[in-house]
Amino acid sequence: MDFAHIAISARIAHGDLVAADASLEAGPSDHGVRLILVKHLLVSCANVTDLELICRALYKDHPAISGIITPHRRNFEFAKYIRNIAVGHVNPALSQKTLEWRPELNAVLTKPGAPAEAFLGYAVLETAINTFVDGERHRIFDSDTDLAYPPDLTRFLNFLGSTVHVGIAYCAAVAAAALEHANLPDFNESWRELSAKAGATDFAFITRRG
Repeated sequence: MDFAHIAISARIAHGDLVAADASLEAGPSDHGVRLILVKHLLVSCANVTDLELICRALYKDHPAISGIITPHRRNFEFAKYIRNIAVGHVNPALSQKTLEWRPELNAVLTKPGAPAEAFLGYAVLETAINTFVDGERHRIFDSDTDLAYPPDLTRFLNFLGSTVHVGIAYCAAVAAAALEHANLPDFNESWRELSAKAGATDFAFITRRG
């Protein structure tokens, strides 16, 4: 197990979650900015799901870490689903379903400008939320989500906020546990050797599989 990689991944996810959560809590008035922050939080929560896949062996010595995320695992699976079909890229089937769910997009798509694009972004996001179903049953919420309807928006943001806070706690615990096993060199004692090695770094293209 690459403990240094786990620690790096956990610290990055932790920092992203903390920064984006604080920015969203500050209440930016621009709808496009709010949407970007929501998407970033969903991506970061999805990254927590990916992180868990590589660090479960830590649970043997640190069972409390598992206890942080296990009751909320479906929430993070939901974030990964949204990332994969609506944020990392837009799935073609999602585009078609969005036009069906929000027929006004046939007019909005022809209008230039940020307000139209923000409306489009929220429409795609809420459609993705509504497709996270098991047959006829929603896997997260009790009903369809309409982000233009204040109670539904509040429901979604409360869900996202609680999931983010679990992710923050989980990443902090994983990073601390991983660092116990990472065997990092003492930089203050080894900086000359490490600097010489850095100077000889040979960069090469890194494939998706690393």
